[in-house]
Amino acid sequence: MPTLHRILACLLLTTTLPAFAAAGAASRVPVVPTPEQIMALRVVGDPQIDRAGQWIAYTVGTPQAQGKPPRSRVWRVPATGKGTPYELQAPDAASDEHPRWSADGRYLDFISNRPLPTTEATSGLAAGQVWRVDAHGHAATLLTRASGDVSAFELSPDGTRIAYLMTDRTDAATTAAREARDDAVQVEHTVQFSRVWLRDLRGGDTRVLTPPGMQVHDLAWSPDGRTLALRVSDGTTLNDYWYRSRVMLFDADNGAPGPVLEPRASAHALQWSPDGTRLLYGHLGEHGMVADITVHAIDSGHRVVLGADWNGTLWRARWQDDRSVVGLGQRGVRGTFLRLDAATGGWKEVARPQVPFASFTTSPGGRSAYLGIRDDQPAEVWTLDGGKLAARTDHHPEVAGWAHGRVRELEWTSSRDGLHITGLLVTPPGWTPGTPLPTLVQGHGGPAWAWWSGWLGSWHDWAQLLATHGYAVFLPNPRGSEGGGHAFAEVARNDWGGADFQDILDGLDMLEKEGVVDPQRLAMGGWSYGGYMSAWAVTHSDRFRTAIVGAGVIDIGAMALTTDTPDYLPGYFGDPVTQRAAYDARSPIRYADRVKVPVLILHGEQDKRVPLSQGDMFHRALKFNGTPVEMVTYPRGPHWFFETAHGRDVQQRVLDWLDSQLGVERTD
Repeated sequence: MPTLHRILACLLLTTTLPAFAAAGAASRVPVVPTPEQIMALRVVGDPQIDRAGQWIAYTVGTPQAQGKPPRSRVWRVPATGKGTPYELQAPDAASDEHPRWSADGRYLDFISNRPLPTTEATSGLAAGQVWRVDAHGHAATLLTRASGDVSAFELSPDGTRIAYLMTDRTDAATTAAREARDDAVQVEHTVQFSRVWLRDLRGGDTRVLTPPGMQVHDLAWSPDGRTLALRVSDGTTLNDYWYRSRVMLFDADNGAPGPVLEPRASAHALQWSPDGTRLLYGHLGEHGMVADITVHAIDSGHRVVLGADWNGTLWRARWQDDRSVVGLGQRGVRGTFLRLDAATGGWKEVARPQVPFASFTTSPGGRSAYLGIRDDQPAEVWTLDGGKLAARTDHHPEVAGWAHGRVRELEWTSSRDGLHITGLLVTPPGWTPGTPLPTLVQGHGGPAWAWWSGWLGSWHDWAQLLATHGYAVFLPNPRGSEGGGHAFAEVARNDWGGADFQDILDGLDMLEKEGVVDPQRLAMGGWSYGGYMSAWAVTHSDRFRTAIVGAGVIDIGAMALTTDTPDYLPGYFGDPVTQRAAYDARSPIRYADRVKVPVLILHGEQDKRVPLSQGDMFHRALKFNGTPVEMVTYPRGPHWFFETAHGRDVQQRVLDWLDSQLGVERTD
């Protein structure tokens, strides 16, 4: 589904690791990680470097029990030297997120649900407000007094005004109707929109800027403080967010709308050039699976696509100065930092880090803060400084004492057309090559997504868990994935389960010839598109002894008419009504009678992306067919889980299922 992701290193980089990362690890007996331990890992995110390039603010999310989302806190760490990270003070139950430095670096602003000041406690204000602390995290003050939760904000360049996004509040009549259960809903007739509000920080005057009926997704102040660039849509759904938005300008004083700069925008952050003459945004490709990051000259209308001929996926770009843009993307299975020319779109690769996704910021001096990973370490804050990569934090010291699967970067050639394919292999600690292993082939989501080199341990990334329990895990990035350029991603149109499945089988053949894979103990599994590929594999091949179908697409045509992103599948197969034969030809449900091996189906009950009915119909079809099948559903579960107990259960069921179906006897 709409997401983001990577072939070879081209520069040799010096990597500096903090001394604390593995201190004493060699003297301990490695711990085999459990699902509980993996779900207890904290989540580091949103690194924000100040303009001077000296400090980095970021967030750390701590998992909570009872289905609660992680509690987020803001931390800061020096961008150079050996300074120690520290957490900004906050009330015990508060969550702080979205940290942003003031232009002069004296203050740090963020969104928080911390208790309101006593004088505001009964004023009817919402919990989610923008707060400010000094550069050291002290003297917290309230910047907004919004009647609804603030979802995003940006201060004007001179620091006198704050623009923020807030969803319209429900009116009294609607509230009363809901309480009376007189609450019929007219589908696709939204009445509450996220709108831009402006607050004068000197006098407190607050007013709404954008009109009713317009959803605002992103905002950015022009350097002169006179204009706001907005990404907007006419609807409030996720489909509108991904596929139906446009970029336009608004007068910051009177709210007068300006021209639409980009009628088909992608979900890329808006950013003005330092001199205010150009705007950076994303343009969504014709079929909705790729995007071009574009520099738009406001006066002339001239557009430049950044890295148009780069053979990778450019995720995100940020201005360094008026001439240079720093980009981060994926080529093959590796992340890539690029230096991009704003005038020509030309590019040069400058670093090849291991990254899980694009989350970075750049100072005018060129130092960047980003989220980096290692094979044996989850995401931490790293810096890129003159081609040198350095880890700045270590919020996962326990992982240093764990056993770690060995990650190997792979490449092979398609037997169908010679296309270059990449992927990963994760094998057990201390494994002796030549000894065949029980193996899971795990497909990724997307198709326009990709596996990355580095840490692979979470509720949906099963490689480290399984490798440390004796399995080989093969993670292919077949055609249709990110990391190989636009044409590579779009070649999967009208061909799900065709050449992409053959790419996977070709990689599997390579590993079998090497003696890695035991062909008698081979399984296929995955989530989302990976779930689709698992269902397809056992309807079109007899090589797999079992399949694990996590939130898998089973009837593509039915999903196209029921998903919360209805523009997604037509990009691959066309109109789901008139082109139904094309959808059916690639749907596993049409071949369910061919399945002869046991199948485990996992699905969230509140999944709007791949509705629960997809899992239900495969489960029922296999039952009718007499095929051994088990289905587990997760109450409240969306497409992407966040509840700790659900994530633990998914991992444990995957491990137990593979043990039972592949004949692995567990002694631990």
